[in-house]
Amino acid sequence: MKYMLLIYDNPDTREKMFSGDAGEQLLADVDAVIAELTASGELLGSEALADPSNTRTVKVADGVPMVTDGPFIESKEHMGGYLLVECDSLERATEIAARWPSAPFAPLEVRPVMDAGGEDM
Repeated sequence: MKYMLLIYDNPDTREKMFSGDAGEQLLADVDAVIAELTASGELLGSEALADPSNTRTVKVADGVPMVTDGPFIESKEHMGGYLLVECDSLERATEIAARWPSAPFAPLEVRPVMDAGGEDM
């Protein structure tokens, strides 16, 4: 089964991830988890997302696109990246999310990926 692990962060987590020795260690920990998941064959893909200041939110109302800068205004956290994994169970996907180095600072969401026929909905 495929699972999408949505990695959320906020300005505080970004600062911790990208500054000083703590940031270097966190990024090294990320590399270690990625290497482990690659070796086990569970990692299908992973990407970090650019800073939310580069984001546009698009909503269509009455056929007219409404575009705003940034992620959803009412949220302090934003999606910072994702992991796409294929593993045996939701429990294993949850275990991977719990080991993600930024998990102590910001949440990860674990969601099954729906198959093309929609049977997993």
